[in-house]
Order: sequence, then structure tokens, then C-alpha cells
Amino acid sequence: MSCLPLRWIYPALLGLLLACQAAHAQWKPDRTVEVVVFAAAGGGNDKAARQLQRIWQEGRVLDAAVVNKVGGGGSVAYSYTAQKAGDGLTITLAQAGLLTNHITGRSPITLADLTILPYIGTEPVALAVRADSPYKTLKEFVAQLRKDPQSLAISVGSTRGAINHFTIALLAKAAGVDPKQLKILVFGGGAESVANLLGGHIDAMVQASNNAIPHQQAGTMRILGMSTPRRSASAPDAPTFTEQGYKVLIDGWYAFVGPKGLTPAHVAYWDATLEKTVQTPEWKKFTDTTGWDWGYKNSKETAAYLRSEYDIARSLLTELGMSK
Repeated sequence: MSCLPLRWIYPALLGLLLACQAAHAQWKPDRTVEVVVFAAAGGGNDKAARQLQRIWQEGRVLDAAVVNKVGGGGSVAYSYTAQKAGDGLTITLAQAGLLTNHITGRSPITLADLTILPYIGTEPVALAVRADSPYKTLKEFVAQLRKDPQSLAISVGSTRGAINHFTIALLAKAAGVDPKQLKILVFGGGAESVANLLGGHIDAMVQASNNAIPHQQAGTMRILGMSTPRRSASAPDAPTFTEQGYKVLIDGWYAFVGPKGLTPAHVAYWDATLEKTVQTPEWKKFTDTTGWDWGYKNSKETAAYLRSEYDIARSLLTELGMSK
């Protein structure tokens, strides 16, 4: 049997290896991508996911379907994602509950159980009441909290011990009120908080700004305070907590995560795709109308950021008596 000279074999093997690596590096979805959100339809992260879905499908970037996995303050969604190891076709829009659920013992899922993908921006948190509420100003609302913290039913959306809860807790602390004494309620998501507030079943909601701004514009709600350092361009009539003397600044971040075991090619694809997506006029219009602050961090930067946020959240939850 004749053999090929080694000088021919090695270049051939090297070429084959490089071809395989190139194919691997150019991975892209070949089927419908599941975009998982932890809240019911109509909530803040659901709206964001559906806007991304429209941008991708109208621009023929990829085919995507939004999947709502409601429950456990996000635990159901994150557990669902964690079970799909190595699947680059499943990505989940995450918020602070991803970190706080582990700190509070609600979920065993940690950052190590997932692949961190890009951060795509932040949304202010708004404290809002009905337009006919007896509380016309933040000063009046805080005065009632000081008088009787249990007298006001306040919804923080779908997750106790996350961004919305942190916001009202920090406001209470700044006002000299024990945050543990507040009457905090949770629902399936922002849409349910809105329905309960407008229906007169609760006194106030602390929610992502997109749940409050349209109702303030329509005259059905009044925003008493926003968690930003400056007033939002989409809600110039809504005062910040800071300008009213309460140092309450919260980063209501949004970031994507995928299952554990995604390859560098998977991560590179989502880094590039999400970076391009948040630059589109359609996404910038969405952020302008919802009060988001535009932003982007790649997967590596996001991983470092979330580790820092975990430490901050643990400190706050320890103060609230919710850390396990």
C-alpha cells in the first residue's frame, strides 16, 4: 500500500481543521429561536422581547418566538433555560431576579448554571398611583408611610426582593421607615400590577417605567417618583426621587442569558446580533418611548457587571432580612 508524503498530509489535515473551525465560528440559528421571558404577556420584559422579535423578523435576521414562563419570580424561566445545556437556540431575557432568587433561597440557579450574554439597557423604576389617588405628591405618600407603613398596598410586580422591591425599600429607608414593615404584594407581572392599580385593588405600584408612562400620558395614573438621576425625556412631567430629596437610584438592567455550555461561536453570534439590534432605529424608538436608558455590554462585560450586581443585591437583601 502506498502512502502519501507527510508534507502533503499535514497541510491537508490543517486545512480540514481550519475549515471546521471556520464553520464553527460562523454559527447562526437554523431553526426558530426561543426568547424566554419570566413575566406574563404585557409586562416590561415581554414588551422588550416582542420588540426584538419584530426587529429580527422584519429585518430577516432570524426567526424568533417569545415564550412566557411565569412563576417563582423568574425561577421557572431560568430553570427552563438551565435545562437546555448547549442549546444556542434558547435565550432568556433576565433581570435582577436572576440574582436575588438565589440570594433569597427561592431558586438554586446561579450565574454558573447559565451562559451570560449581552446587557441591552436599563429601565427606570416608577412609583405610581391612580390619577384620583389622595396622594398627589411623593411627600404626601411618604407621610402616610411614616404614619402607618401597612396602610398602603404596594405592588412590586412579579418578584419580591428584586429591583422594584429595592426601589420602594430604599425610599422607605430614606424616609426613616423600616422597609420590612411595608405591605408588599406580587402578581404575575407588570400588566397585572397595572390592572390591579387601575381597578382600585391596590394603592400604588413600583414598576418598570414602561408600565406607568403611557398611563400618566393618558391621565389615568400619576408618577410620584422615578429612580433616575435625571428626568426621562419620555416622561418630563415625572419627577425623580432624587430631586425630591430622596437618594433612590436604581439600575433596572436587562440582559440575556443562555443555557450553560454554549460554545464561543454561540456567544459570538449573540454578541454581534444584539449589538447590531440595539443600534437600529426601531430599538432606539422603543427605548425612547418606554423611558429606557440605551446601553450595551458584550457578554464578557456583562458577566463582570452581574457579579458586581450580585454583591450589591446581597447587601440590600441582608438589610431586608431576606438573604438566606
